[in-house]
Amino acid sequence: MFWKRKKASDIELPGDEEEHRTAFRIRPVSDKPIVLKVAGNSFYLVNVSGTGCCFRSTRFKEGNSAAGTLTIPSEDTVFPVSIHVVSRQRDLCRCEFSKISQPAQEMIHAYVLEVQKKQIRNR
Repeated sequence: MFWKRKKASDIELPGDEEEHRTAFRIRPVSDKPIVLKVAGNSFYLVNVSGTGCCFRSTRFKEGNSAAGTLTIPSEDTVFPVSIHVVSRQRDLCRCEFSKISQPAQEMIHAYVLEVQKKQIRNR
């Protein structure tokens, strides 16, 4: 009957044990990159989610924290963020946002969704 509980599925979704993020991430569009300004330097994000980002730099070590700004060109918006470097692999700094406003986080989620829609339409 339809109201009876179904058995648990035997299908397992692939996952990455090293994954630290709890939100979906995307690679910013190359003609409209997201820019992180920290410690007087500007970095183009390799990927971004509502909870963190990744960028290339050899200046930061795992465990470092820094305050800066994030610029989303498609929205023509700049807002303050604080990052914490969760892990580093060669020159990739994988960070979580330790301080970010709710409106800024929602703007990032909206940006991620918009990029996903464009990618689907272009397939």
